[in-house]
Amino acid sequence: MYKNLSPRTLPGTPRPLRLRAKRAACPVSLAEVLESRTLLSTAWFVATSGSDQNLGTLSAPFRTIQHAADSVAPGDTVLIRGGVYRESVQVPTSGTTSEPITFKAYGNEAVTIDGADPITGWNSAGGGVYSSALPWDLGQGNNQIFVDGKMMNEARWPNTGFDLTHPTLATASSVSGVTMTQATVNDPALTQPANFWVGGNIRIGPGQDWVNQTGVVTASGPGFVTFSYEAGDPKYQEPVAGNQFYLFGVPGALDAPGEWFRNSGGQLSLETPADDNPANHLVEAKARLYGFDLSQAAYIHIQNLNLFACTINTSGLSTGVVIDHIAAQYLSHFSIAPVGWMSAGGISPAGILLRGNYDTIENSVIAYSAGDGIFVGASDIRVWNNLIHDVDYAGVDSAGIRVGGWDDHIIRNTVYNAGRTGLLFSGGDGSFISNYVHDFGQQTQDVGGFYTFGLDGYGTQIDYNYFANGGSGAGFGSVGIFFDGASSDFLIHHNVTTHVTAALRMNFDTHNIHIYNNTFDATDNGVDKNYQQQDWTGTVIENNIITHQVTFGDNVVSPNNISNHGQFVDGAHGNFLLLTGAPAIDAGLVISPYTDGYLGAAPDIGAFEYGKTPWTSGAWRQFLPTDPSAPTPRIVRTPWRVAKA
Repeated sequence: MYKNLSPRTLPGTPRPLRLRAKRAACPVSLAEVLESRTLLSTAWFVATSGSDQNLGTLSAPFRTIQHAADSVAPGDTVLIRGGVYRESVQVPTSGTTSEPITFKAYGNEAVTIDGADPITGWNSAGGGVYSSALPWDLGQGNNQIFVDGKMMNEARWPNTGFDLTHPTLATASSVSGVTMTQATVNDPALTQPANFWVGGNIRIGPGQDWVNQTGVVTASGPGFVTFSYEAGDPKYQEPVAGNQFYLFGVPGALDAPGEWFRNSGGQLSLETPADDNPANHLVEAKARLYGFDLSQAAYIHIQNLNLFACTINTSGLSTGVVIDHIAAQYLSHFSIAPVGWMSAGGISPAGILLRGNYDTIENSVIAYSAGDGIFVGASDIRVWNNLIHDVDYAGVDSAGIRVGGWDDHIIRNTVYNAGRTGLLFSGGDGSFISNYVHDFGQQTQDVGGFYTFGLDGYGTQIDYNYFANGGSGAGFGSVGIFFDGASSDFLIHHNVTTHVTAALRMNFDTHNIHIYNNTFDATDNGVDKNYQQQDWTGTVIENNIITHQVTFGDNVVSPNNISNHGQFVDGAHGNFLLLTGAPAIDAGLVISPYTDGYLGAAPDIGAFEYGKTPWTSGAWRQFLPTDPSAPTPRIVRTPWRVAKA
């Protein structure tokens, strides 16, 4: 039934040879140009050893990708030789549906588009700290420093390691003087002298820790900091005891290896992780937002490239963009977020930005983004077979994949280590199929492996997904599949949830959500809601295994669900196949087409049919670029799920 959702044909199909002279002005005759391009008449070559005064051939390549981008016409291919290219490529020309313009690595050579520039000229400042000039400034909280390809920490307290998703944080022992604009956090571990932190910043997950936000420190002393901030819901989002926080933004905080500080005069101070001279390392500072800016072009293909400290930008004009087999690290960065919600204008779209209809990203690795990993903001977009990890490390209203368009399809991706949500639905319709989402909600609460708020899904399908290992802090916790704020009209079937606070949560009046043949495992609640009176008219919950407490809303139809912990092969370790003789076997209702193909006298209850080859979820790693930086996921690997991060 999903045959129309298969991956699109990969770009790069050979076309008949065309002979065309180089369109850029050059002091050679047409005959000479044609002679030099008889093998690949529509290919332009770029190499770090080239010159933009060359012809753009294999033997005489351009120096910059930008010069090639300025030379292309529909159907052309830009072949990039191995090396590092420190540029932001703006493509001014569009391809067509039949003749896209392609930018790709030459053969198997490793090509990196680098958004950062080197910093040199270091002088010792004493105590292991060195300084140099950093003349460019991306704005407060947006500067980013790297040593040998790893992001360093802006000077802060408490000090932390290099795990962006799980930073070291302080905890408020008490909070006082709370108003809608100001609060004081008390912590006896704060030992800095009076006014040490004044003018700096605090990042805190206030109240129920739904999102992190930043404030400005107005007073400080041993044991306390007072700060101004933009208050959210006073019931749930004002600072309280137990909230976690860290402080940054003053030069005196630079006191540990791996930290840096840039002052207003453009001086960068750095203590390397090895506590040695930065001249012994490659030190870079982020200088550009975009590796490719496709906002003025359509039908552009990007293939087999690496991106570092930059991302790919598109706009509503960018129809038919295909991004295939890229490895992108450090796509977006910010540490200042006065309001942590996108809906309140506090943060902007981040990550790979797909904002043109019929765009595609597939077979790619996306790692390290302060905001979203992939932002889907248009219609008919496919996100297929990608590995996305360590995203939303700012802990704001972002996700591994954020989706907000019509007929968008998110299929067979692996998302892990997300500060808040794994898959975020923000409008439109489409499908989320065969995704593997785990270790989400690592910095915030009241989150979902799948999450939406107050939206009509218009029949959006959530099928064959595996949601595991949500954050387990205090408050509202984590949820496998979360319909918040009176959402309606979704179809959910054949999903698994495990190691989450609640398997399925539906808040407020929740209508016309059909939930069939799922295995809902959790630590506390199988199905729950956070309010007493809720109308679930039109909602149907059938054929589900729900292992923990169930609390339904009013007027729900809920026949034929069972709870039995003992019927799985190894539920404690994520294997929810049914044991021989399990009560769920042949006990289900026939719900066509969702139970079609069952074995035995009747369908089984739950996500898997006994005796039938089990479905799998997540990205196929054999089709992905190498990702040497990816940590080993903390979820237990199971023998039946072949697609693992």
